[in-house]
Amino acid sequence: MRWYVLHTMSGCEEKVAQTLRHMLEHDQLDENIEEIVVPYELRLESIKGKKRTVPRKMYPGYVLVRMNLTNQNRLLLKQAQGVIGFVGSANAPQPLSEDEVNAIFARMESEEPVLETSYKVNDTVKVLSGPFAEAIGKVKDIDAEKRKVKILISLFGRDTQVELDFDQVEPFEPEEGEAPKA
Repeated sequence: MRWYVLHTMSGCEEKVAQTLRHMLEHDQLDENIEEIVVPYELRLESIKGKKRTVPRKMYPGYVLVRMNLTNQNRLLLKQAQGVIGFVGSANAPQPLSEDEVNAIFARMESEEPVLETSYKVNDTVKVLSGPFAEAIGKVKDIDAEKRKVKILISLFGRDTQVELDFDQVEPFEPEEGEAPKA
């Protein structure tokens, strides 16, 4: 049994997986198909200073299927509603390597959420707390491991680099007619 990747219509991963599981339970699929998985990982989002952990699809538009590849199950899976095809060539789907499978399942089983920020390098951000609260600056560096962000703010007429925690800043977009306070 090897893991193969089914390409699905975006947003239909769960529906495709549910359909395939239903077909498997009711013996409409070959006994060579063993498991169907939509890989998820935990993401830590920081929105307006509030942190929350949410499950997110690791590979939107894809479903993993553990099976022995036969012509019959390849055709059955491709005919399922929402399935575009297999990853690989049309006639020869490529199985995932053991290393790829292990990496995917390690990410899925990880208790430590992946940090997802709503800003990136060169974005304008607003400082929410600390001595520089309300200051506006540009992101210069993001250190995901330490959960720190370095920003440039204007302090006494000079650009000053400040290192802050991820949850101390949020994206800033000036309202119409409002000039940034940098």
